[in-house]
Amino acid sequence: MHFTIHSDEDLPIRGELDAPEKPNALVVVVHGFKGFKDWGFFPWLAQQLKRHRLAVCRFNMSRSGIGQDPESFDRLDLFEHDTYSTQLRDLRAAVRHAQQRFPQLPTFLLGHSRGGGVALLGAQDVPLLAGVVTWSPIARVDRWDEATQHKWRERGFLDVVNARTGQMMRMSPVILDDYEAHRQRLDILAAAERLRVPLLVVHGAADESVPVEEGRQIAAAAADSSLVVLRRASHTFNAIHPLIHVPFELIAATEVSAHFIGAYA
Repeated sequence: MHFTIHSDEDLPIRGELDAPEKPNALVVVVHGFKGFKDWGFFPWLAQQLKRHRLAVCRFNMSRSGIGQDPESFDRLDLFEHDTYSTQLRDLRAAVRHAQQRFPQLPTFLLGHSRGGGVALLGAQDVPLLAGVVTWSPIARVDRWDEATQHKWRERGFLDVVNARTGQMMRMSPVILDDYEAHRQRLDILAAAERLRVPLLVVHGAADESVPVEEGRQIAAAAADSSLVVLRRASHTFNAIHPLIHVPFELIAATEVSAHFIGAYA
């Protein structure tokens, strides 16, 4: 079921909410940097979790860069001024909407890459939270060295290339300002330490974007955590967009996540 709600900035947050007849839990899926709800494995993941009797909410952050076309970055003007604080507010809005539909269900967050970090940062704001699952999670939000930040502020922008589309995706320094203003709130490892629900970290030993050590750090910081390292898994568990083939590593990550959620629902 498609839905559109609005962010605190009155920007659209577009999402999908799918559920079996009698779901046992609600899972809110959080995409990462340059990700979106219809990228690669997300629709397939939602259907697999649904088969495990789970209601699944996946959504595009309001400043993800995706507009009305669900697979095109046609709102790079929004992407340019995205921040972690904006993403946390969007996550709260999406959770609130999903929980209104399923008010009695235990809620789980499942975040990929930067979305894993956002899930940990946002966990404290989720009512009825029963657990958190992170796939290839980042352990810190300050991912740029001082020289890059200096040049970024001096020029007023940083351009990053979308390898899939070839688009140049511009970022303003507002994300740096946001981190400087909210360092403690945006400390992912501290958020993992504060977590009072079970945590599952799934990471690929062959992750080319986020080193597996970051997943290990998160798991070590949390009081109640499980860590699964898939030896041959890439950052996306060997999945591509579009998802033409379902790799073993993606199946493994999905199944262990579904069983983790089922155990704590």
